[in-house]
Amino acid sequence: MLAKLHVRIAGIDATGRPILLMVPTRNISRQGALLQGIQGMLKVGEIVAITYKTSKARFRVTWVGDAERAGQIGVQSIETEKCIWDATTLPPMAADMYVAPPATERKGSP
Repeated sequence: MLAKLHVRIAGIDATGRPILLMVPTRNISRQGALLQGIQGMLKVGEIVAITYKTSKARFRVTWVGDAERAGQIGVQSIETEKCIWDATTLPPMAADMYVAPPATERKGSP
């Protein structure tokens, strides 16, 4: 879901230097986010702490933007029982759930 929230991200970059930044989200879900404005080299698999207002959780970097999307990273919560976003900023619970198409649509044409 598109949402521009300001979050604080803390971690260690690929060169071993600490990162502490205030950055905007580009979009969020119950278990992750796409962040932009990241200065520093983060690698896929790195663990970072993200704080939104008074809520904080640990996230794993799952995606790092290429040259076209430099400064963007995708993160997924590793504390799955925790959701740091406000309920009002998230879509209804049903929007995050996958629904398989009916069996007749999945089969190939005869």
